Amino acid sequence: MSIDDGLLAPPKPQRTPKPERPPLRVADPDGRPDVFLTADAHLATESMAEALRSDPDIYQRASELVHVVRHEDEEDGRHAPGTPLVRACPQSWVGDRISAYARCLTKGKKGEWKHVAPPPARIRAVVERGSWRGIRHLDGVIEAPALRPDGTVIQEAGYDAATRSLYAPNAAFPPIETRPTHSDAALAYAHLADVFRDFPYVAPEHRAASVAALLTLLARPAILGSVPCWVFDAASKRSGKSLQMDVIHLIATGRPCSRMTFPADDDKELESVLASYALVGARVVPFDNVARPFGGAPLDKCVTTVDQVDLRVLGRSELRTLPWRAVILASGNNVGFRDDMLPRVLSPRLESPLENPELLEARDLKAFALARRASLVADALTILRAYVVAGRPAQGILWGGFEQWAALVPSALVWAGAPNPMGARRGLAGDEDPIRAAEGAVVEGWARLCAATDPAGLTVGKALATIYPPPKRDEEPDAWGNLREALDELTAAKPGFTPATSRVSAVLRRLKARPIAGKKLVTNGATGGVARWRVI
Repeated sequence: MSIDDGLLAPPKPQRTPKPERPPLRVADPDGRPDVFLTADAHLATESMAEALRSDPDIYQRASELVHVVRHEDEEDGRHAPGTPLVRACPQSWVGDRISAYARCLTKGKKGEWKHVAPPPARIRAVVERGSWRGIRHLDGVIEAPALRPDGTVIQEAGYDAATRSLYAPNAAFPPIETRPTHSDAALAYAHLADVFRDFPYVAPEHRAASVAALLTLLARPAILGSVPCWVFDAASKRSGKSLQMDVIHLIATGRPCSRMTFPADDDKELESVLASYALVGARVVPFDNVARPFGGAPLDKCVTTVDQVDLRVLGRSELRTLPWRAVILASGNNVGFRDDMLPRVLSPRLESPLENPELLEARDLKAFALARRASLVADALTILRAYVVAGRPAQGILWGGFEQWAALVPSALVWAGAPNPMGARRGLAGDEDPIRAAEGAVVEGWARLCAATDPAGLTVGKALATIYPPPKRDEEPDAWGNLREALDELTAAKPGFTPATSRVSAVLRRLKARPIAGKKLVTNGATGGVARWRVI
């Protein structure tokens, strides 16, 4: 037997066949309106745009015509296969839809009207309009029942005008009770808390905060304002921080959470990542195993936006104004924060008593959650709906910037008898955050540095020249070790190197006039156009 016989050749891997796409819906060929292609081009363009209003598969979003597709690229880690994505309609696709819903007619040589394909110039004119009267606006796609702003529940498949969402259920969900009681809500919370029972939370409030993440995903269409960010934190590896994200995402969407690496210290890359999620109408933005301080100006902007955000899209020079209805979930070990992210986060924390925690291997929690997904979604909506039916009684829960969310999700949970998920907030008194500690060390150290050198204030260059380089190992330590360590931490400086002046200046500008331990950093005029900094 020879290799040429083919018997020794390794078998070819079998590819999983892709599911067949359903055919696009097409209007009755005999009932299509006529579009007359004459010298009055604007009339033809208007007739084509009007014909598209009958197409149930086409929408408008962020000044573009869009449609919904299912993600099929298994190598793209941003979205799990099967995720519904909002995609800008290619010009060729719009031409097909115009042809399906209208007949384009042009005069022949003998004056007769002939049926022809839509002209490319007219198709382009339709696509580039930027606004289309009568075509529905689409914010995104939901795959489970969800709450409307008026407190009713989206349960009928199709387009929901109140939330500008397409409801495409991917499971059979039980009907949500119209008037659930307080007892129903309390029982529903018990079911949801049981899903997270094996996680070693530091306090019951942190378990409630994980349940709050699920409720937020199902209540997001009802919340017209901003929602906080979740960072699932843990003291050690393999404690279950990423598993929490998976379970929450499984219940809300029916798919495991995708895995996206939080970008390195580069706000441009972070902005392009966030823009890519906004473009497709993503409901969840997941960052797994965050290994650097979490935050950045683009992230701050998305978390605090009301309903749309300006982001720079990769490969384009202009800013795009995009709808933003996503919830940001992240996970990491002992995550630190930068910029203004800390007070915008709920951070359920796990602290396992085991040196090598092998969490939840006694039961397959993903399979458990997926098998009970429909009833768990019903439980989450029962809590929200019961709270609405009860008149939304105030629970005294406030959070500046997230007022609508605070008045609904945590308030409904506390009303139902759950611990207050606000106990997992970050940035409160006693929160041991390394970034906050470093910022405090900068203010305290700068005050001592000015007192020792120039009480009127120091430029960044003069300050760095005073405290760098650090003493060598065989030399006596000086008084500026804490200040140097803090600046190194906040500027990500290489060990043994003086931080860049521009990065130190950015740190000081971020801290300007912020009260820290009874002090604040201010500018005191300028020397040769360079700011001088002092502490008051």
